[in-house]
Amino acid sequence: MNRDAAALIEQVDDYVHLLDRVSEGGRFDDAGSAGPIRVLADAELQHAKSRMAAILRFAQAEDAKLAGEIARRSEGHDGGLATRMGAVNAVALVADLSGTTREAAGSLVRLGAAIRPRETPEGDPAPAVRPHLAQAVAAGRLPFEVATAIRRMMQTLVKTIPAEHLGAVEGAIVERALAGESADRFLDWLRTVPSQLDPAGVEEREADLVAQASVSRRTLANGLTRWTLDLDPLTDGFFTTALDANTALRRFRMHLADEPQPTPDEIAEQRKPLKRRRVDGVRLLAKKALKVDDGQVAGTAVTLLVTMTEEGLRTGLGAAAIPGCLGEISASTARMLAAEAEIIPVVLGGQSQPLDLGTGRRFFTEAQRRAMVARDGGCAGICGGAPPSWCDAAHIRPAGYGPTSIENGILLCWHCHQLLDQHGWQVTREHGRWWWTPPPHVDPTGRRRPGGPMPPLDLTA
Repeated sequence: MNRDAAALIEQVDDYVHLLDRVSEGGRFDDAGSAGPIRVLADAELQHAKSRMAAILRFAQAEDAKLAGEIARRSEGHDGGLATRMGAVNAVALVADLSGTTREAAGSLVRLGAAIRPRETPEGDPAPAVRPHLAQAVAAGRLPFEVATAIRRMMQTLVKTIPAEHLGAVEGAIVERALAGESADRFLDWLRTVPSQLDPAGVEEREADLVAQASVSRRTLANGLTRWTLDLDPLTDGFFTTALDANTALRRFRMHLADEPQPTPDEIAEQRKPLKRRRVDGVRLLAKKALKVDDGQVAGTAVTLLVTMTEEGLRTGLGAAAIPGCLGEISASTARMLAAEAEIIPVVLGGQSQPLDLGTGRRFFTEAQRRAMVARDGGCAGICGGAPPSWCDAAHIRPAGYGPTSIENGILLCWHCHQLLDQHGWQVTREHGRWWWTPPPHVDPTGRRRPGGPMPPLDLTA
């Protein structure tokens, strides 16, 4: 038996045996899996879910290989296999065989073509177009969405990266994908790779995005109005910062003795879906614009931070970032913004604001919070995703035992703040990266989870 099939069968057997164990005694004979799943212990339920995820990864890897082979046999001017089967091309044939859309089949075919082994014109074996990606997919370590995104990114980088460097770049990206990041966080980071590798091209890419940006308005039949915003990174930075500020929750937090508990109305407001809170936020923005009101968030004026390197500030070349937003702007645009009111340029590595206040203060200053926003970009916990205005400036070592300083501070959403202060998780910062260690009752292995923004690629290491 080949090793890929054996790996898939091993995962399936593990899953089946787990359900069989809770089915002993004949209670669930001739029944579906819903009953055994219902009586799994918490640890068993999580184990079963991880096994099913592994099964899907291995199965998707085989599915991509099959699609890639169909594509290979459909090459040539006569259309090969696809034409013989009455399909217009390999994608159409895979869609028909899979019962899926042509869009989904196209993604599968393109991934399969990138990871399948090749042959030289002489018939000798040759590595796949994307050998690092092929190895990770075959090992069942990458979900289909992540593998597809890496393939697309490499296709984009082919246009700007010298051919002799593509292998190293691909290997570094795949290694980062396997480092334990959540898929959402990795995909957010992946979008920044072109700017990391080609900083001189940021300005041109930014100009292209500005040219494509648009805002449209349409009245729906039910009486609602639909706005569609396709925003360039800078405009999105302004809009997202303002909207997050006006959508921020009064977060559940560890209350001081003299602080009032949240009222039922406040709790109900916090449980309102995000899309509904954003509607409220848009309404507030419009009202404030009409009143020419600068707005406040928990007593702190709403401010847009723009981070850039000292070299970028000096030369105007490269990229700058807006914490909490995915898009990047050119350093030249950031230099132009530096003089505007309510926009604070943060030069990474600089010490233009006093940050260390010793142990005499319990609460972080506005300057310290801004520095943490520039460093962490939002929640630096394992959940990630929360924008800066929804986060607390938390002490790593509790106030009274550790200083109220930027080094002892971390930006956390309410959930991650509770993990740190109430549930026994430990957080450390190593080589510019946050690492979270769970308590033994959560994970006896002590496997660390990465938190905060992913660092840029370093191909010199």
